[in-house]
This record gives sequence, C-alpha cells and structure tokens, in this order.
Amino acid sequence: MNKAFHILSAQNGFAAILVLAAILLGFMAPKAAVNVDEQLHYPHAKKVVNWYFTLGEDRSCLDTPKSNLKYYGQSVDNLTALINRVFSIENEFLLRHYAGAFFFWLLLLFSGMIARKVTGSYQVATITVLTLLLMPRLFGQAFGNLKDIPFATGYTAGVFMIIKFLKEMPRPRWRTAVFLGLAIAFTVSVRAGGFILFGYLALCIFTFLFWKPFYLNSVSTKPVFVRLTGQVTVILFIGYFAGLLFWPFALQNVFSHPLESLNLMEHYSVNIRQIFEGELTWSAQLPWYYVPKWLLISTPEFIMVGLLFSLFFVVREFIDRKYSCENCLYTIFILFVFVFPVVYVIAIGSNLYSGIRQMLFVLPFVGILAAIGIWKFVKWLAGNNKKLFFPSITILIALAFLPVKHQAATFPAGYVYFNSISGGNKKAWSNYEYDYYFHGIKQPADYLINLAGNDDIKVVMNCNLTNYFSTYPNIEVGYSRYLERSSTDWDYAIFGINYIHPHLLKNYKWQTTEVIKTFYHKGNPLAVVLKRVDKNDFYGIEAVEKGNFTEGQELIKSSLQNNLNNVWLYVQLAKANLLAGNASEFKKYLNEGKTIHPFYEPLFMLEAQYYYNEGQYVKSMNILKELVEINPLYPNAQALKNDIENKKLH
Repeated sequence: MNKAFHILSAQNGFAAILVLAAILLGFMAPKAAVNVDEQLHYPHAKKVVNWYFTLGEDRSCLDTPKSNLKYYGQSVDNLTALINRVFSIENEFLLRHYAGAFFFWLLLLFSGMIARKVTGSYQVATITVLTLLLMPRLFGQAFGNLKDIPFATGYTAGVFMIIKFLKEMPRPRWRTAVFLGLAIAFTVSVRAGGFILFGYLALCIFTFLFWKPFYLNSVSTKPVFVRLTGQVTVILFIGYFAGLLFWPFALQNVFSHPLESLNLMEHYSVNIRQIFEGELTWSAQLPWYYVPKWLLISTPEFIMVGLLFSLFFVVREFIDRKYSCENCLYTIFILFVFVFPVVYVIAIGSNLYSGIRQMLFVLPFVGILAAIGIWKFVKWLAGNNKKLFFPSITILIALAFLPVKHQAATFPAGYVYFNSISGGNKKAWSNYEYDYYFHGIKQPADYLINLAGNDDIKVVMNCNLTNYFSTYPNIEVGYSRYLERSSTDWDYAIFGINYIHPHLLKNYKWQTTEVIKTFYHKGNPLAVVLKRVDKNDFYGIEAVEKGNFTEGQELIKSSLQNNLNNVWLYVQLAKANLLAGNASEFKKYLNEGKTIHPFYEPLFMLEAQYYYNEGQYVKSMNILKELVEINPLYPNAQALKNDIENKKLH
C-alpha cells in the first residue's frame, strides 16, 4: 500500500511539473523575441505551402541557391505557415511561438518518460523536467527555434520508442513499431539528420541479441522472426517515406534527395564568422573542440554535477553487478546518444557555428543523465551519510537557482548563458558569440516605436527583424552593417552588438556618440539605439562616390569630429585621397584608421591597391597576405592577387 501510494504521489508530481511547465510556456510565448532564422525559414515555409496549394506549379521553394533552404524538411515551420494561411491568422509569429512552446513541452514529456523507462522512477522523470527547464541554452530557444527544438523533440521521442521497443523484445507490440516509425518520420521531416535513429535501432537490436543470446532461439523461430522482420520493415517504411510528405525537395526524388540533404547538412557550405576564444574566425576554420568547449562553458553547474554523479554510479553499478545491470545498459545507451553525435561531427569535420545551437538535440540527454545522477546521489546520502544530506541538498538547490535567476533576469534573451566556471557572461562578452539570434533587438524596437510616435522616420538595423515595425507605416526599415552605417540614409538605427571585431569590443572603440540608449544583458551591451545628428557622413560618402572628392571630404571631416571612432569614415577619406592621387593624405587617414581598428579589411585592401597603383607589386602582395591572414574569404583580395601575378608574368 505504501509503495503504491509512493508511486502514485511521484506520478502526480511528474504530471504536476508538466502542467506547471505548460502554464509557464503559455505565459512566456507571447512575450518571446523573434529570431533572425525565423525571418529566413518562415517565408520559405510560405513558399512550401504554396507549392502544395498550386499542385507544384509554384516552384520557388525549390530555388534556394544561396540559403539552401530547400534541403530542410522544416515540417514545423511549414505547419505553422499552413495554419496561418488556412485560418488567416494575423499575428503569424505568435502562432509560431506557441508551436515552439508546444514542441518544447513535448520534449519535456518524452525526456521525462525516458528517465522513467530507464530507472522505473517518476521522481527521476520529475527531476529531468526540472533539469531541462534549468538549461538556458535549451529553454531559452523554446519559442522561435522551430528547427532545433522540434528536431530535439523528435530525436528524444525516437530514442524513447527504441527503448520501449527493446524492452518488449523479442515480441514488441505493433503499436510500438508504428509509433517508433512515426517518431523517426517526424525527426526526418524536420532535418535529414533524423536518419541516425535507424542506425540506433539496428545497433540496439544487435546489442540486445548479443547481450541476451538466449533470445536468439526465440527470435529464430518462424513466427517471431516473421513478426520482427515485418515490424522492422514497417518502421523503415514509415520512418523514411512519411518523413518526406511535407518536404517538396525530397519528393522530387525520394531516394537521392534526402541523402543529398543529409550530406549537405553534415558539411554545410554556409560559412559564418564567429567570435571564439577572443578571435574572429570563419566557422569552417573553427577548432575541433568547438562543440565540447561550448558544452563546457554553457552547461549549468547543477547539470554538470549531476552528470558526474551519473557517470560514477553507472560505472560502479555496472561493475558491482558483473555487467548484468539492465538499467545500466539503458543508461549507457542514453550516454551514447549524447556523446556519439558530438564525436561524429568532430570526426567528419562538420561546419558548426552559433555555439551549441545545431547540437541542441543532445542536451535533453545531458539533462536525463544529470537527473539520474542527482537522484542516485540523494538516495545514497539518505541511506549512507545522513549528516551530509541537508548540506548537499542545500548546495544542489543553490546551484540550481543560478540558471533560474539568470533566465528570470534576462528574458527574452535568456539563452545567452555562460556558467560561472567559464567566468560567466561578463567574461564571455567579446570572447564568444553572444546574442547570435538577435533576441536583444525586441526591447530596442519597442523603445524606438514609442519614441517615434507618429513621426515618419527611417530606421536601419544589422539584422532582418523588420517584423517589429510591420504594423507601423510611418517607420521605413532598412539594413546596414554597424561599421558601415555612414553609407546608409537613416534617422535612427538599432544595432545588436554582433559581428563586431573583438578588438573594438575589448577596447571600447565600437562606441559612438550617436547612441541614445544602450540595452544591457548581465552588465554587457546587447543592443544600442542611435539617433543621427546630421547626415554629413552619408552625403560626404555619396559625393566621393560621384567623384566630388573635395566636397565629400569636407562633409566627412565635419562628421568625424563627433565620431572619432567611426573607422568607416577613415576608410572613405583614405579612399577619396587614393582616387585623388594625394599619397600623403591617403597614408595619414589609413594609419589613423588602423589605430582604431588594426584588423579592418577595407584599410588593408586600400593599402594593397595603393602599392599596386605605384607598381610596387611585392609590397602590395605582402599587404594582401596580411589581409588573407585576417580574413581568408575577403572579397576582391583574390582578384588583386591575380592581377599582380599577371603583371609579374608580363
């Protein structure tokens, strides 16, 4: 009776935490920020939906030479576009954020069910839900990230169904086989990487038969063999083909295109500059330990302690029970589905960026392992060392409070989290990629909308989040890089402190007197709002472009007096004097620009061009070599190098 009551109470606790999580997610979804990827994938999702509505006549969703979006199944993005279209929902991003919240809730559910299935304890399931909510890098992307969160949900559901399938061996139920196939299909429909679940299933079946060879006699009997073969066939059929139903590119060739997509995802061709360990590096050139390092610096201490406990107890139990501990093997499987993808992307040299975003699907298993470790540690303390029980629980609660406090204070940019072991957010700013999803733009946008009132204004941003101003016809929105803002016509500007060289950030040389409001995140500048005093810089650059060098320089110099750190203006002055043939003034502004930003590519390009014009090809080539070291992919550098080589040949 007591045992039944205990189980029922624990089960109610699991249900209660899921209900509370649902309420929390429902409350937060309308307040969540739109991220930059939403402005890429959602318009594509609309094209996908139109492909179906026009019976394939509108093929724009298949023409994505730059974005590669056709290679994504992105079924959840497509589903939200379909619902918005059918029901004419006005606030399209709100529906998307509720959809994200729903799939994150499913992620909590399946993660808890895995913990329950492996340990037999609803207490562990409850702790698992808490660990996932205490992972800012995961929970912080619950709303707008409709690629990685749903993929993590499908991956987790697939692993749960595989464990369920194995526990029912040698005669799994047909319902289990069908749901396993559907879980794989959903995961594939989001991203082709879901095919990995087929490999996990095969590995688990062979491991099961190796571990329990006496089942071979049962499996080898005709009824069981035929049943099992039929079930595996159904899993393969549903998992593969059902996953392609909402994916136009895959439907063009159901056998080659999904595999083509998988290959592209493993070696993604898009190269993005990232700040990592204080250096600005192209993502294809990041070191092999990029993902492990990010896991180390962005996982809360509470989770890391639990993970260590889990590893300790599984090894001890596995050895003590002479390798016959069934639950230990399932725990090892959980560890495997966490570790293997990380090792795999390192081994094949995948192009990864934006922290651990592309590897979010392994984080639920970190949470599950941590929950198992904490549960076993608490049980061990209760039975073996009661004196340390309450102090240890107090420490664990204190550690768990750290990410709670962070997320409460930083929403909607709570995903930007670095643990105290790494030095925290303060140390990470300017050393690691910070708000790569531009969640920090939401508050500045709201601020500027209120500031503008009914006035007609021009606004530029260094991101694509024009959605914040879509219902304000008096606000015209454009794009500009932060450093090149003087070349664009605007009255106000909102800039996320992203893609700015660490040298400028560390030495405060990114700042400008045009800033009227700075938005902070854990004491670090996250975004700024600028107000233009005059447009002399813009008109001056425009004059230089038209060949009016004297007029242009005067305007630029007048603007420079109030913006001494505006390195782009030094570039323009150097350029004007280079075109006008004034070598001394050219060198003056070139050197002044390098004093502010010694790694700024346009300055090196101008210097190389100057020596090329002077016929000093060796010096020009040496400058280009310096430029390539700073930025191997800088445009026009190769063209000038080729011209120099041709000059040498002739």
